[in-house]
Order: sequence, then structure tokens, then C-alpha cells
Amino acid sequence: MEVTNTRAGAGDDPASPRPRVAAVLWLIVAIAICLKLLLDVVQQSFFLDGLIYASIARNLAEGVGTFWAPQFSKTLFPVFAEHPPLMMWLQSFAFRLFGDTVIIDKLFSLTTFAASLAIIAMIWLRLNGADAELRRGIPFVMVLTIIAGRFAWGFANGLLENLLIVFTSLAVFCVVAAYDGQSTGRRLCFLVAAGLLTALALMTKGPVGLFPLAAPGIYWLSFRRPTLVVALVDTVTIGAVIVGLFAVMWSMEGPRGTIERYVSAQILTSLSGERGHNGSGIAALRTFVRVNAYPLLLTAVVFFIGRRAARPLQDGTLRRDRMNRIVFFSLTGFSASLPLLLAPRVSSFYFNPSLPYFAAGLAIVCTPVLWRMLSGLPERLLRKTQWLLAGLLGLSLFWVVFHLGQPGQYSVTIDNAEKVASEVCSPQVPCDAIVSTCGSVHGDWLFHAYLQRNFRISLDDPAAPQHDYLLASDDCALGMTGYRETGVSVAPYRLLRRG
Repeated sequence: MEVTNTRAGAGDDPASPRPRVAAVLWLIVAIAICLKLLLDVVQQSFFLDGLIYASIARNLAEGVGTFWAPQFSKTLFPVFAEHPPLMMWLQSFAFRLFGDTVIIDKLFSLTTFAASLAIIAMIWLRLNGADAELRRGIPFVMVLTIIAGRFAWGFANGLLENLLIVFTSLAVFCVVAAYDGQSTGRRLCFLVAAGLLTALALMTKGPVGLFPLAAPGIYWLSFRRPTLVVALVDTVTIGAVIVGLFAVMWSMEGPRGTIERYVSAQILTSLSGERGHNGSGIAALRTFVRVNAYPLLLTAVVFFIGRRAARPLQDGTLRRDRMNRIVFFSLTGFSASLPLLLAPRVSSFYFNPSLPYFAAGLAIVCTPVLWRMLSGLPERLLRKTQWLLAGLLGLSLFWVVFHLGQPGQYSVTIDNAEKVASEVCSPQVPCDAIVSTCGSVHGDWLFHAYLQRNFRISLDDPAAPQHDYLLASDDCALGMTGYRETGVSVAPYRLLRRG
């Protein structure tokens, strides 16, 4: 039996779907997007990692660095090997088209956010399209996803996980679509596409993008189709596409050098614990629970408030199908997150690619309860709720507009970067200066990032030969003979000039 061919009438409410209920849910989605995403997007502050990736993309657009050897600055990461280069290269096309503006940083993130939600909806409809109650659950899936962990925050700050979610979700969709028909040729085409998309995920953020490889096996385990042998063959097919593509790249000098640098600079140092110890064991498990806490809490609230509307599902076939879908979404989420629990270093946003699948599993559980609860409300109360949410959406939009262009949480660093640029850079030509450092100022990575992203200014290592300008922190132990104060206040640092 095809998962998507569940009896068309199964799962329908006794009453016809009420458009006002759908309007209420979509208003909640819009409010969540405003407060969890747009409020951060419209401000100047950007997370360190996003600034680095945007700077590299801008440099690529201007001919500084290459795809296989991208450059962050002349002094820090002159050859960037911390991550694969695909997202920075794709973002560079936006800079080529529209020029160097911070709007590109934000719009690129928003584009990946919209694509991610659209793909999540595609997977949801592919698996639940014939289930009338769940077909209407897309807005609730989106709400649970948006409020989970640092999902929206990641899209507001230009992380690699944003594009990773696009590629891995599309790969999972291709696997689901491959088993939605009987044609072997059609299945093979979707599996090859899944392999290519998984390879692109690898070229976006390395091995964490491999989890779609498990999708055929998870599909078989959840739905008992196709056969186990076919699922294993399909897994090998996806893997063969990935291996074949990387074998071709390995045969070329540029890609081979990129892979070797990435393995040496990122993978081996991360696995050895040299790059941090905030992962593995209980610490990683706490992070995993924390990022899923809000969706779990909201699901519990829906069940508590709507417990009177809840009712046992009498259709045994439909009940079994829904459980199979919950298993599929949950296991896919675990395939994307469990390997992270073993890593020596874990940040909460590392789990972002897994969050939509856990949200979808929870949505299958509580969407019927939510719909029955809302559909049972009097029309007058629903109308008042809709108007209340419309008002809250208006206030949310006002709050977003109010914060438009404001510096945000990194206002001091942004202001100091502007002051340094006003002194160091010539107004007649594009800035391309190198500033010497003394003391701990060289370890202020956010300062590095804002100077490079906004002004193309590079901070040099304290051990390097001195340049015309010097940024010194209070712990600078070197003599400053030959330098004088510029009079520019960049507290807690000092900006000096030779002469």
C-alpha cells in the first residue's frame, strides 16, 4: 500500500474545514517569522561565522581568492580551509549582480529560509497529502520548526547550516519521491538526484551533510517498503554517486588541495578535541534536549488545552500509517543529530538540520487535536482570535520596522570598526589597509570580521612587521616608539599612527 494513497476520506473532520482556522494558524506563522527571524535580520549585527562567509563571498565576487582557495583577509585565513567553499561561492553571485551591500547578506539568508520551509512543506505533503487532517497541518509544522532551538537565529545570521538544510531536505524529498511510484527508471533518477544533493551538502559543511544516505533504510524501516534489499541497493546507489563525484574532484589539483586542507584544518582537529571540548556525552545531550524543548512544550500545551477535543482514532489503517510517518520523521531527525552527540565540540545550531523532522513528527501527533479544538470554537470567538492575531502581527511588523538598521548587540564593535575605517581608509579609493596589532586585540575575532566585511581592513599578527597604523590593547607589552595617538576613541583599544 502506498503511503500517499491512504483513503481520501480518512481523517476528515465531521465538519468541513473552516478557512478561519487556517487563517489563525497562518497568522501565528507570520508572527513567529517576524519575532524569531526578521527582528534579527533587519539589524546590523551579524554572527561572527556569517560575517566571515559573507566576506569571503564578497571577495570571490571581486576576484580575491578562488573557489578552491577562498580568502577571508590578507592576514587571517588568506586561504580559508575551515569549511568547504560552496555556500560562499553561491553567495558571491549575488554580490556580482548587486554589488557590495550588507543587504545581500540578509537576503541570501532569507532566500535559504524560504526554500527550506518550502521543501519541508513538500516532504510533509508527499507523505501526508491524502490524510485530510494532516494535509492542513503545514502551518503548525512551520511554527514548531521556527521556534525550535536556534533554527530561525541561524537563518538570520548567515550560517552554513542554512544551505545545508536546503540540500539535505531536498535529498530526503528525492528519496521519498523515489518510492512514490512503481517505475524503476523514475526511482533511479530520484536516487541519483539525492546523491548529487548529498554531495552538495558535503561541499557546504562536510560530513554532517551525509545523513540523507540513511533515508532509504529509514523509509524501509518505517513503511516496510520497498524491500530491504532494494533499500540497501538504493543506499549504495546514493553513496556511489557521492564517491564518484568526489573521485573526479580528487583527480584535479585544486579540489584535492581544498579537501586536504579542510581535513587537516577542521575535521582532524575537531575530532581530536583541539578546537574545543563543549560537546560529547551529557553536555551534547543537554544541548539536544534544549533545542527541541519549545516544540515539545508547545505540543504538550496543545494536548493539555485540547484534551477534551482529542479522541481515539477509530480507523486502524490510518492510525498505523500515521505512526509509520512519525517513525520516519523521528528517525530522520535522529540520523541528522545523533552523530553530533559523539563529537568533541557541539554548538546548538549544529542541530538545525534535524529540527524540521522532529517538528514534523510532533505535528503529526498533535495537529488533529489542534484542528478539532479550533474547529469546535464558536465562529464569533474564532473571528475575535483572528483579529487579535492580526493586531499582534501588525505590532510585530511595527517592532521589526522600529529596529530597521539599528546596530543590535554588537553595536560597540560596529562603531569601533567605523571609527578605525574613518582614520585608516582614504575616501577616494576602496579601502584595502592592513593594521598592526599588539596584545589581545588580535584575538578579537568579531573585530576582525567587521573590519573585513564592512571596510576590507585586515588586522595583522603582533609578530608581523609593523604597518602605518597600530591597534593596541591594554595588555600590549611592546614599546610603541615611533607611534603617536590618533585621537580616535576605540575603547577598549587604542589606535596609533606611525610618525
